Amino acid sequence: MSGWSHRITARVRWIVAIATSMVAPVAVSCPLHSTEVIHSSDFSSCERNQSAFIALDDDVMVDGTSAQTILSHTLNLSDPLRIVVIADGRYFPVDAPAGTVRIRVNGSDQFSSIPVTDWGSSQRPVMHGFNVLAVADLGPGPHLIELSANADPSRPGRFKLGSGSGLSVLVQPLSQIFLASLPGESSPIDLTTYDPGNGIDVNEGDLDRPFVPLLSNGVSNRSGRPTMAISLASGRGFNACDSGIDNGFGDALLGIFSDGLCQSTHNAAWGVNDLDPDAELQAAMTAQAVHLLVPGQHRQISLIGSELAFGSDQAGSASGAHENGVCWGLGSAQLVTAHAGAVAGAAPVGPEQLCSTYTWRCVATTIGQPGCPPAGTNVTLTSAQIAIPVGHDGIVQFNARTRIQADNADGFATIILGLKIDGNEVGAVGVQQLAAGAGQASRTLSASYLSAPLSPSGTLATGLHTVEVYLRVEGALLNFPSAPQDLALTWFD
Repeated sequence: MSGWSHRITARVRWIVAIATSMVAPVAVSCPLHSTEVIHSSDFSSCERNQSAFIALDDDVMVDGTSAQTILSHTLNLSDPLRIVVIADGRYFPVDAPAGTVRIRVNGSDQFSSIPVTDWGSSQRPVMHGFNVLAVADLGPGPHLIELSANADPSRPGRFKLGSGSGLSVLVQPLSQIFLASLPGESSPIDLTTYDPGNGIDVNEGDLDRPFVPLLSNGVSNRSGRPTMAISLASGRGFNACDSGIDNGFGDALLGIFSDGLCQSTHNAAWGVNDLDPDAELQAAMTAQAVHLLVPGQHRQISLIGSELAFGSDQAGSASGAHENGVCWGLGSAQLVTAHAGAVAGAAPVGPEQLCSTYTWRCVATTIGQPGCPPAGTNVTLTSAQIAIPVGHDGIVQFNARTRIQADNADGFATIILGLKIDGNEVGAVGVQQLAAGAGQASRTLSASYLSAPLSPSGTLATGLHTVEVYLRVEGALLNFPSAPQDLALTWFD
């Protein structure tokens, strides 16, 4: 592991507000990037003041294969600029369709990831979380930004988008935004992580975990100061072939690497979905990462596909060491990297571990399991103090990620992921349910919030703010459902 990682991640909380000690151009009324923030007179002429977060107050029924608008925001721009749009939330079946969500910009979804959850492929259909990402370059004039939903034509039916789902529209980001897209589907990802007869035995921390590169953003720090790169990924994972083991069912693993190397738990949060009839054969997937760049450094940040490994170090588990038979693919995906923002950073949790997926922490119990909090209580996964410098407009995008796994002996469970700022709940919540008898079917949750002039709580004032990621697990019979200790929170402007 590089020396900067040891120095930076010695603390659990990273606080980054890079807006000082910079050589910048002459004063401008509207900063166009982070190096101009401290020299700006104000943000009054910025299009950024059209940024917004909006959320659903009630569940919305989606009935049909045509796009149905769920949330919308209108912009009226004076100049050409870029926007970043992020949606998080929950959806659940009424019948047993394949439900899709997407972001449309002026009626087009070409800029959007398109997560799909196929409840018709599941023997135990439950509520699932979703994350959608879009980046678009817009010209002057009016523009319509929509979160829309529809049943996939391959499996029509009714489903609902749940209250608490939300849409963030960040206009004219101060960060440099990089985008890589996979509009179609990847080739099948069919890897081997446990075949001791042929010398293959992937354990926690091993850097020889096999993977398939999917998308990539190249980022360079040409400034004279350290910079942060925040990366978010979204798409749909699906069962792609019969590998000859368990019909190709198993745990798909989505990750974000730097320069081809597996990252630590302080750099990245994995995305996992069990692609199995006890879960779904197609489902929304998401991941996030953070990387520091010293002056002059270049990083190639890549979205990769792999699989959970059940090597010899898992021999003591209930299922023992065995090959994960999953054969899967990724489709309709986006990798977005926000680099060199004025207010940017991350808050991982727990000790730093290299290339590790099983850094579990118990987050609930109904049986008094030692070390586990009672079910139904908010558990803080991580928190950080965010500094809004003088001259900044207080518009910041926050992103939370985690995974959940329980036991097959557990009953039905509902898991809620959310954000708080200065003690107040804000933003879109992520919700995932686990079916009774299938609690080991691991899933990923996401939540987000944009502090903005058109958001319920407005912008963040100059000074320090405490941001918290919490998780709550509800259920009647829970042994020790767990979430990983890894990168739970990122933010950028």
